[in-house]
Amino acid sequence: MLATKFNYQFAYRFVVTTAVLVLIFALQTAAQAQPSGGKVTSGGAAATGSTTKPGARTPAKTTPRTSPANKSTVTKTTSSGRGAGPAASIEGKWWTTGNFFGDVEVVFTQTGSSVSGVLRYADGRTGTVTGTMVGKRLQHSWTNSAGEGGTGWLELSWNNFLGGPWRNQRTRDGSWTLSRIEGNWCFGGSRNRIRRVTHDARGRIAMVTEDGSQEEGHLEGPWLFLHSDMGSIKGQMNFRANRVEWSTGFYWTWCGR
Repeated sequence: MLATKFNYQFAYRFVVTTAVLVLIFALQTAAQAQPSGGKVTSGGAAATGSTTKPGARTPAKTTPRTSPANKSTVTKTTSSGRGAGPAASIEGKWWTTGNFFGDVEVVFTQTGSSVSGVLRYADGRTGTVTGTMVGKRLQHSWTNSAGEGGTGWLELSWNNFLGGPWRNQRTRDGSWTLSRIEGNWCFGGSRNRIRRVTHDARGRIAMVTEDGSQEEGHLEGPWLFLHSDMGSIKGQMNFRANRVEWSTGFYWTWCGR
């Protein structure tokens, strides 16, 4: 009787133990079959949230582009002349003829970039001009004693040339061409033979040579004329070369004011 009871208990424990072992094995197998949640990196951290498909091309790494410390900055020049450097000097006397403007002597006074001027017309009218010099360009406005006025700009293209457009309510395409005649001119480019030239509002030229001799002439549009007992000779400004070329074959070069 006791042996039967012992055998029964042993069999019962064996079945229970076997069942527990089977259950544990099943649970381990199920756990190993679940998704891992992502690839484990060499550092041990899980890379979660990855949606990269097998065989997909990995985007190239983008490195922010930095500018070299010594890279120069380029300043663009606008149509208003900004960014063109220090204001050029146009102070002094100029002679102008122009589209709808007439023959005029212009005397500019300049302080820094601020420019003011006096207009003296060949027909007796007077006027004023004011403006600001930015680089080599003068943005200006002007009025005269006849009640006329206008606005525009003048560009210092060469030492002895100012040119540019102007406009008002009646004139939409006016223009100025100003020549710097008054100053020192070197005969044949020689500083030992300097001609000191001036003129008035009516375009009459007075010239003193290196030996003190005086000669006269006049301005007519863009041309210069010198008078002598032998007749008149005609000169034309070559602005690019800063010189006056005369009909007789000789020339003057600009020596400054």
